[in-house]
Amino acid sequence: MGPSAPSNHKMMNTRYSGPTRLLVIALLGSTLHAQADIQSTVTAFLQAWYVDKKSPAELKSFVAKDNAFDLPQQKSTAKGKSMAQAADPLTQLFRGAFPQPKIGERAAPPPKTLSDAIEYPPAKAPGVRKMNSSGAIITDDLAIYRADSQQAKSFLPAKKPSGSDSVANYLYHLTQTYKGKLYVATYAVKGAGMLHETAVTYWIQEDGAWKLSAFVGTNW
Repeated sequence: MGPSAPSNHKMMNTRYSGPTRLLVIALLGSTLHAQADIQSTVTAFLQAWYVDKKSPAELKSFVAKDNAFDLPQQKSTAKGKSMAQAADPLTQLFRGAFPQPKIGERAAPPPKTLSDAIEYPPAKAPGVRKMNSSGAIITDDLAIYRADSQQAKSFLPAKKPSGSDSVANYLYHLTQTYKGKLYVATYAVKGAGMLHETAVTYWIQEDGAWKLSAFVGTNW
């Protein structure tokens, strides 16, 4: 890896305190469909998940055929078991975004808009300019970076990993196979009653549409 990418590609462990989760979803048919425009697709996916609360079966229509679902899952430091031992990682991912309230607590009202659910804090810093170009799309809600942009380098290996880290090797495969057809989208979840975490999603172009290839999330 180059100096801009975390060693062994434990990207989240170098930046956040919570455990890293790599969850990549198998493709199933449904009524929702990824769109040709990257920003529209990412926004539609997050709207369907966080605001409309579509079912996992419906959300799978956004997922690429080339995904990392079969990768060996890393052990969770919190629970001491691998994601592969979970009955359904996809269901765990989507339901886990809305934790059950503790006994005696009232359930928080669900977010009404995507802006109620997520944000991209760096976009709110003084002097930061919103942009929409082929290389970077930055809004108050999220940032979407083309893989060859400077900003995306911290989320991708700069060269072929020398070790056996399946995550790093898979992401390197994406950089080589989808040149000009790979984007990284990142945001922070902030909504009431939601799991507050920072997420990094990887999107590739398949059959003319943008599809989700991998998801990395970290609890604060």
